[in-house]
Amino acid sequence: MHYDKVCIEGLAYELPPQVLTTRAMESALGGLYGRLGIQPGWLEAVTGIKQRRMWATGDNAELAAARAAERAVAEGDVSKNEIDVLVSTSVYKAHLEPSVACKVHHALGLRPTALNFDVGNACLGFLSGMQVVANMIELGQARAGLVVAGECSREVTRSTLNALQDPSADMVTYKDNLATMTLGSGAAAMLLVHKDLSTTGHRLVGGHVQSATQHAGLCYGGLDGMKTDPTRLLAEGVSLARRTYDVFRNGGGLEGRTPAAYALHQVGKANHDSVCRALELDASRALRIYPDIGNVGAASVAIAAKMSVEQGRCSPGDTMALMGIGSGLNVAMLRVDW
Repeated sequence: MHYDKVCIEGLAYELPPQVLTTRAMESALGGLYGRLGIQPGWLEAVTGIKQRRMWATGDNAELAAARAAERAVAEGDVSKNEIDVLVSTSVYKAHLEPSVACKVHHALGLRPTALNFDVGNACLGFLSGMQVVANMIELGQARAGLVVAGECSREVTRSTLNALQDPSADMVTYKDNLATMTLGSGAAAMLLVHKDLSTTGHRLVGGHVQSATQHAGLCYGGLDGMKTDPTRLLAEGVSLARRTYDVFRNGGGLEGRTPAAYALHQVGKANHDSVCRALELDASRALRIYPDIGNVGAASVAIAAKMSVEQGRCSPGDTMALMGIGSGLNVAMLRVDW
């Protein structure tokens, strides 16, 4: 895919104030650890996650997405009355309907004629939402649009800890639920506009996507927990990422540019290291945010991108690659010329 008319005018995030450390989670699993002979500290050592954030309630994630969107709009020269479309991309949903997008739309006070709907694609949701809005701008169907994600891991974390505290829990149970214990909470928002409205000139250039849906059964998630095959999920996800990157790098969007920063979906240490190694990326250019906020679902790539800018890892004129692997399996890679 290629875009000639799309710019990123604003990018913002919000993190919850409450902190849940990995040590506290392991302390709650003392009985299981004792039965299985697992030493405290093992989970942090394997995942690299020291802590994650938590909202007080699930509704806070939707309101945080709206607050992040307010800040994203404030970064540009476009008013909320000029927003034509809002797409919510959260993995987390407290209910099947109404859409999360309509609640964020109301909280922002957008005009009634602004389209609003949800796009779901697991942890790739935000990147997929960017493509939807960018396509609308490129086709002349919209001049400005918002992509938001508000993730909440409180309920699924509580359910998982309860399941692992059951006396019947064993090593299989622990392995199946390992991915759930990487989850954190947070929100992100991006304002995309037609280049004629942009004051930043941060261009969304294009990218490449690929899927390997024969592996859809490797990860199932719900409000009560996630079930994964972590070993196969990692291996097949990294393999698909390698195939996608080969095209992305050679005419599929990156076109020979060497990114100053890579904003990767943040799962944990093993995933981050494996992706950097398989794609032969300069790991120093891929900011690690998972140690302090965990896996924040669809919001994580956007948060990593904004933090990379805040830390001076990507300056005007630099290229940034937004890259993620989502259960399904799907991979998306987008190029931004900042």
